[in-house]
Amino acid sequence: MSRRVQGLDSWLWQRISALYLGLFLIYFITGLLLMGQFTYSAWQGWILHPINSTFLFIGFLMLFLHSWVGLKDVIMDYIHPVAIRALVLMLSGLGLLFCLVWVSRILFMAIMR
Repeated sequence: MSRRVQGLDSWLWQRISALYLGLFLIYFITGLLLMGQFTYSAWQGWILHPINSTFLFIGFLMLFLHSWVGLKDVIMDYIHPVAIRALVLMLSGLGLLFCLVWVSRILFMAIMR
């Protein structure tokens, strides 16, 4: 019989997302340095490459997840009235979800050009 430690899932997702974001940042900076010239067409070509756009989309997913876990933990720790906490959690989640959908739409529209 396994017992789950409270908060371990949040801790694990926070670490996994942070690791991906750190590795993606290194990949992104390396890609920029190897690009050679910083023109719009070079930048667009780098972003629209299927591997780069996939890594970028996963990066935004991980940023969403990382932000949600952090916000949720802070809200749960510092907002004690249940109704206000639920409202703040809902608004935060909807705001983050809106940002994720917005970024997804931007990437999708750029790829479909």
